[in-house]
Amino acid sequence: MENVLVPETNLETAPMSETEIKTTRNIAFYRQVLSKNLSPDVLKPDPTRLIWYFGFALTALGTFFLIVNGNLSWPLKLVLGLFLGFCNGTLSFICHELFHGSIIKNQKVQTFIGFFGAIPFFISPTFWRFWHNRLHHGKTQQLIRDPDAFPNLKIYKHSKFTQAIFPLTPGSGYKRSYFYFLYWFSFHNFVAQTYLRFKNRIFDGLDQKQVSFEFGLQIIIGVSLLIYAGPRNWLWVLVLPLIVQNYMLMSYISTNHNLSPLTSENDPLLNSLTVTNHPILEFLNLNFGYHVEHHIFPTAGSAKIKAVHKELLKQFPDTYQVMPKWKAMKALYSTARIYKNSKELIHPDTMETFQTLGPNS
Repeated sequence: MENVLVPETNLETAPMSETEIKTTRNIAFYRQVLSKNLSPDVLKPDPTRLIWYFGFALTALGTFFLIVNGNLSWPLKLVLGLFLGFCNGTLSFICHELFHGSIIKNQKVQTFIGFFGAIPFFISPTFWRFWHNRLHHGKTQQLIRDPDAFPNLKIYKHSKFTQAIFPLTPGSGYKRSYFYFLYWFSFHNFVAQTYLRFKNRIFDGLDQKQVSFEFGLQIIIGVSLLIYAGPRNWLWVLVLPLIVQNYMLMSYISTNHNLSPLTSENDPLLNSLTVTNHPILEFLNLNFGYHVEHHIFPTAGSAKIKAVHKELLKQFPDTYQVMPKWKAMKALYSTARIYKNSKELIHPDTMETFQTLGPNS
């Protein structure tokens, strides 16, 4: 139910107060402070991640063909289907790094390699760069301008679609909201690529023809693989993998931003949250939870991002926000996802209000 799901709107954010202007810092400020104590290697591309890419891509493909062609019992297919989702989810973490230039710099090579890695989610590389790199990173937690930011109460009251989607979101109080993590990433991006990119003005400047070509070709490849697999295998090669890979991404994406305030100035220490996990899971998920760090240095490789984490703890102990992932997920379901104002959330049915995260939360 992020703002991009509102096809068109002329509503604008309120200007910052004088107090906010005085206290707000931006990405350039943090880069200047942190870079002084970081090794230059932290910000260099890490092509060794390609080993991970091809390893997981080939493993995912091999798992797919084993499910389809192997004479396997359904319990084994169940396990392999879940494992296939894990491989696809890990590929998406790798492609996220790839499209930021933290693996290789050449964009044409990024697009070619990433095109195949993004097929499990049917995301055009051109669309993803525009959506994520340009809009989300450039306008983080700005009302309307950031496609990943949730709307305010004024938008909610004017949008029937937003009202219909609200019960699906964490904190709405509806039982259906507990399935949100299992499908939302795929649903959100599919709607955006098939409809919203043509209707919402935030996508002005997007190469629509290139997106249509990439997205269409991914659909053709994906449908061809499903036809080859046959309906009897769709549960194992499509449904279960989608559930796992959606959860892997959405459980991080939601906690990284959806508890944070709306901000006019792009200050990652205000509008983003780093979530920690078990060290083994952090390793397998390519440290994706270290998101404040990522927004300050999006081209920094995930293998070295904890060096930025240590510097943030040292330089900004009072404002840097970090919490365990399980605690952040619990907080998501304890607060509504509609903004009353930049620093407060509100449930549109009960009108109960909740504070967003902040240095003193």
